[in-house]
Amino acid sequence: MARRSRGQAKHAHPSVEQALDLPEILHKDVPHIELQGDAELALDGCKGILEYTEESIRLHAGALLLYVSGSNLCIRMYSEAQTVITGDIRQVALERVTA
Repeated sequence: MARRSRGQAKHAHPSVEQALDLPEILHKDVPHIELQGDAELALDGCKGILEYTEESIRLHAGALLLYVSGSNLCIRMYSEAQTVITGDIRQVALERVTA
């Protein structure tokens, strides 16, 4: 095995994101939100439920708070991997969490 001389620079390997040329929004620290019309919302990266009624759901999603309002709202699935809300979704709002 050959040794590297002190003058040789180390070869820097690109990150997976750089190698695949993924947009910044797909990084793991940014929550991913998908809407299916006005009947279903899926959130990847939920850190906790802050409020839950049939008319209002508030979730902690890392650097963001997610507000969902409507009627007959229901959390169908909850985990850090994915949270799914169903019902008559009328409004979705985001608020950046400040330190």
